[in-house]
Amino acid sequence: MSGAQARVPDGSLPAWQNYVPDMRADEDILSGGYGVFHISEVTKRRLDSSFTPSSFQLDVILNNEGELHPRWCFLTYPCRHVDDRTATFRVIGTSQTPGWRKYHLLPDEDSPPRILWAFYYLLERFLEVGPLAEHRVTRPGPRTEDMPFTINRLTLDFVSPANKEMLAPADLSFCGAFNLLMRPQWWADLISEYVGCLLGMSISMAPYGKVLYEYVGSIRTCVDGKLMKSYRIDYRLKDLNYEGLEEDYRRYWDFRRWKEKVYQMRQEAGLPVIL
Repeated sequence: MSGAQARVPDGSLPAWQNYVPDMRADEDILSGGYGVFHISEVTKRRLDSSFTPSSFQLDVILNNEGELHPRWCFLTYPCRHVDDRTATFRVIGTSQTPGWRKYHLLPDEDSPPRILWAFYYLLERFLEVGPLAEHRVTRPGPRTEDMPFTINRLTLDFVSPANKEMLAPADLSFCGAFNLLMRPQWWADLISEYVGCLLGMSISMAPYGKVLYEYVGSIRTCVDGKLMKSYRIDYRLKDLNYEGLEEDYRRYWDFRRWKEKVYQMRQEAGLPVIL
């Protein structure tokens, strides 16, 4: 049960607004999905009528530090409001050179590391089509229309390989051991840092971070099943305010109205809120 492949974009990324999903979406891969399309059609008909708590598990291979290859490994009763979704990330292969690793994993001016776009696309695609094998219309920038899927608890678990001798020593920087596998702790720290940046909702982060507030209850990052960082988005939403935001920010976005809408969306989807 394969999902869509996500890979890092090519070229310079001067800002967060340079998120271009179709640079990561191989249409041949997107068409794979379950492999049997009538399963997708049956599932789609059942989605809206299901209120049973659900648990989805996704196995993701981080291939050569440049691509994510997801595969569904467990699905309970299909529904649009997922109670638990766990994504397990396993590293296979390394970058070819130190320069290639830096290209993928270091920030590019005002843009986050290129590999972060692959993680973001994976989440965005699930919120749009869930576990279904469907094509999506791609275009530059974040999605602006309402998404049909929500996740109450999202867990990102970065696991060690069976042979831990393949891992880089903990006392080295990730750029200093390019021929060894990156430690899962490094990946967990990287993802946690940028989840926090998205939730900060700065003028450049807001178009992407708002998706988390609208459709996700909480996010946890783990290493080998051990909790490393937890984001309770209902608490973050309660404390999120528009005081001190730049004039440009206020001019193109009605923050107060958006926050009221998010409270309503979360309540209707059964996501936690603090009133």
